[in-house]
Amino acid sequence: MQKRWMLAACGFILAALTAAAQSAPAAAPTPTAPWIGREPQMEGHLRTAEIVSLEDIGTGVTNPKRAHLKPSDPFESLVWKPLPPGRLSGYWESYKSEVAAYELDKLFEMNMVPPAAERTIEGKTGAAIMWVRGMESVKQKGGKVPTDPQWARPLRKMMTFDNFIGNPDRNAGNILLGPPGELLLIDHSRAFTNDLKLPWKIERVDAELWRRLQAITRDDLARVVGPWTEDGAIDAMLERRTRMTAAVDKLLKKKNRQLVIVE
Repeated sequence: MQKRWMLAACGFILAALTAAAQSAPAAAPTPTAPWIGREPQMEGHLRTAEIVSLEDIGTGVTNPKRAHLKPSDPFESLVWKPLPPGRLSGYWESYKSEVAAYELDKLFEMNMVPPAAERTIEGKTGAAIMWVRGMESVKQKGGKVPTDPQWARPLRKMMTFDNFIGNPDRNAGNILLGPPGELLLIDHSRAFTNDLKLPWKIERVDAELWRRLQAITRDDLARVVGPWTEDGAIDAMLERRTRMTAAVDKLLKKKNRQLVIVE
């Protein structure tokens, strides 16, 4: 089922990008993610707020829980994922990958991955992730990725990000939709492995994110995600970037630059 959804989603996403290329550029939405500019405060709340109660979320094979917090400001609850690094249900899983995805999102200035921090609750260490209210997943909205032009840029960013971190699990339940053009990405516990495959076919990339991705160095990655990844993960990211660059260069030989690297 998951593989079939990924194939279908790829079709919907490519349709969105095609629609954007054929239409006038849509104005970028004003970011409303509540943590923007308040990251240290949000991270501190994740690490230190009192846990009032824990409850099963009821979704996901890794059995995440929702923890309600005191005080309830700046946010009332978090997702709790105590996943020690290892194989589960045939996939590599690690709570550390959740923190790595957030830290890399900050480096890229994407503002698409909610704050995450390491925390120990009831003797277990895992990822505490901000629970973002007011958004619904693609699954909750019927399973179809939006194809309106204003969604094209965040979808391009999502695909580039997933390819770089090697995320094989971008399904309908972990793409959150807000106002038109605002998209958040959750659930990265299966990313940052040594697998060199690119999860998404490359058709277009976002120019701003592409420049930042090309400029990133091994030292940057060691500093930002090194503490949260296993041996070989950084090498794998750099190799995936090489493969992504080769794919973009191949497209540039066939198409005008503005159709491939989209401003």
